[in-house]
Amino acid sequence: MSEPSFVQVIAMGLATVFVVLICLIIIIKIMGAVMQKFTGNSAPQPAAAPAAAPAAPVSAAPSNKQQVVAAIAAAIAEDMGADVGHIKIHSIRKL
Repeated sequence: MSEPSFVQVIAMGLATVFVVLICLIIIIKIMGAVMQKFTGNSAPQPAAAPAAAPAAPVSAAPSNKQQVVAAIAAAIAEDMGADVGHIKIHSIRKL
């Protein structure tokens, strides 16, 4: 007998993979149905997500400009990976 061709080997490999995948799907479906019978759950219930705390409203015009400058400097320092003491903010303008 002659050796199988390259195309025959690829076709047999793909066919084997897909047949096994289909068998796995069927086995998982059967096991899911059996587990539902024993546990009595109709469908898995997702866990309740914890309620998020409401965000504090952001003021359009902050009352303390030093706090705003400090927050901006801290954000820039964090982004640059530098110390806040090395950052000098000359001016801030609203865009």
